[in-house]
Amino acid sequence: MNAAQTVATVSAGPSQPSLVHHMLQDIWSTTLKHEVGTDDNFFEAGGDSLSALVTIEQINQRLGWRINMGDLLRFQTIADLSAEKAQPQAANPERALIRMSNQGTRTPIVFVHAGHGMVDGYGRLVRELGIDRACFGLQSPLLIEGAASVPDSIQGLAALYADLLQDEFGDEEFHLFGSCAGGALCLELGRIAADRGLSVGRTVVVDGYLELRSNEAMSENELLVDFYDGVLRMSGTTDRYPAMTPRDVDLERVLRYSAAAMFGTDMGFDERAEAFCQRLYASFLNTSHALTSYRPEPADVDLLMLLARDNFTLDDWRSVVTGELTAEVLRSEFYGQRLCIEEASYLAARTVDYLGEE
Repeated sequence: MNAAQTVATVSAGPSQPSLVHHMLQDIWSTTLKHEVGTDDNFFEAGGDSLSALVTIEQINQRLGWRINMGDLLRFQTIADLSAEKAQPQAANPERALIRMSNQGTRTPIVFVHAGHGMVDGYGRLVRELGIDRACFGLQSPLLIEGAASVPDSIQGLAALYADLLQDEFGDEEFHLFGSCAGGALCLELGRIAADRGLSVGRTVVVDGYLELRSNEAMSENELLVDFYDGVLRMSGTTDRYPAMTPRDVDLERVLRYSAAAMFGTDMGFDERAEAFCQRLYASFLNTSHALTSYRPEPADVDLLMLLARDNFTLDDWRSVVTGELTAEVLRSEFYGQRLCIEEASYLAARTVDYLGEE
């Protein structure tokens, strides 16, 4: 049995839950202001023409799709919309800094991408923190179609992102929020903020990792397995696809399974979906290599650290953060960006308290 045949046996069809389904549910639940399911009718669930326009704009911004009001009128459930109008994108193909909620009176929050380069894992937090507040997502430029090479260091990436943030905010204040590798990017952005003319308020890091001692770098096969496992965890499909080890991992199979997990089984046979996953893998490698070699200079930033139980890098954070560091180890069984999904309500409450904007 070849790889293509294997994918076909894993799942019954595109109606199976996928990462795109979860992203659409986050967007619809945000605009409708209550939880929705994949078979709930948008308009029967309380949607109107205004909320429909906001929903369409968010789908196009965050998934990189191109849908219009007619599409939502014809396909009024997430299941139907994703089956009929799904496109092989799960990130904006044109911009690295995207808007994830409308303007408000509270200080904006910029969510900085984790290892994979996407900001989809912050969707539930945006639902809770984006009330009367603009939320932005900073995704990897490598997800942009036809992207040129980007810096391969945390310092270089932060400098690039500082330019984007200055173009958007000028001298207006904003907060930073990062998970996993996004924590290191937030730290570096905070360190260079004054020199770059950025008004960074406070910073929240969820399960960020720093390793200041020289450690043996992961092999390319180990990184490929890590990438694959991360895609399955984020899409909630770990039990539907075969596990791989560094000994038996294969890039072609990983890209095909990843496309199926992200977009639905049929997309596992779509070259455009696999091309998106190839860009996602390039983004992952770029961030992973940058984080491995990152040795930060001291940073005078105020930081809230919310850590998974097995995070062993708190002492490293304490050694480089010269501002006020508030740390809390969570009891949750989740880690990494999955914490931002499963523990969104608690993390949002701690964030609001820390920002002092109740």
